[in-house]
Amino acid sequence: MNILITGATGFIGRHLVQRLKQDHHTIKVLSRDGVRASQKLGVPAYSWNYATEEVPAGALENIQMIIHLMGENLANGRWTNQRKREIYESRIISARKLVAAAPPSLECFLCASAIGIYPGQGGDIYDESYAVPEHGNFMQAICRDWEKEAANIESRGVRRVSIRTGIVLGDGGMLAKLLPIFKLGLGGPVGDGRQWLPWIHIHDLVSVYTTAALDTRYQGPVNAVSPNPIRYRDFATALGKVLHRPAFFTAPAFMLKLALGEAAALALNSYHIVPTKLMQTYGFEFKFTHLPAALENLFE
Repeated sequence: MNILITGATGFIGRHLVQRLKQDHHTIKVLSRDGVRASQKLGVPAYSWNYATEEVPAGALENIQMIIHLMGENLANGRWTNQRKREIYESRIISARKLVAAAPPSLECFLCASAIGIYPGQGGDIYDESYAVPEHGNFMQAICRDWEKEAANIESRGVRRVSIRTGIVLGDGGMLAKLLPIFKLGLGGPVGDGRQWLPWIHIHDLVSVYTTAALDTRYQGPVNAVSPNPIRYRDFATALGKVLHRPAFFTAPAFMLKLALGEAAALALNSYHIVPTKLMQTYGFEFKFTHLPAALENLFE
């Protein structure tokens, strides 16, 4: 297939591009710096400033699928009003422009989303049947509006899938931030450590995207998380074990809130999420269903 990808130079994007190239798809990329992206990924790339420019026409020519991954990193710094606006607009405005510019050849629109669409409090279990409220917290508002913009493509008869991603384990993302701390023996639980952590191995997440791209049964929101979520304290213990380091230093909630402000919610919220549609509707087969095996694979 002819596929256009945004956010392709990021942690998830570069793994996805590699898999799609191996499967002999034709890839184009939209990036802030098209030259750099092309050199890094080995595919044609177009420069695009979503805030001030329309989608380059050449990027859309004969495109059958758009995979929209781009968005400002949530974990980079405090959520000031300006930062929150950048986080929001990088997802919503870019999705709106991609939908508006979609060519007649488009068959599928795969758009990233996140488990932040769920409340993030307590131990209640959530799946894709959850009714997203009109008024929620900042993360819920981002994900709700992100998915709404993507869903507008359905009025043109184009299949849409919103991949609600949890914590992705691989050579980047959250692990890249935690490893220096844990390798020093200073890792451990965050807050009381009881919050649920929905995770997925990068191999499985890429498989979700590539399967959803080709399997026309996939439609609407899909939770891309392991069927076995884990509490943060148990995650810290498992990570310490695979690194052969202690993991008993606790980061108190109040310290995180002082240091990160509202962004501390990324570590303190509790998301008990299950992949009901992947398992029961589509019969997706995970390669990594339990955290210890996933971590051992990454640190062999």
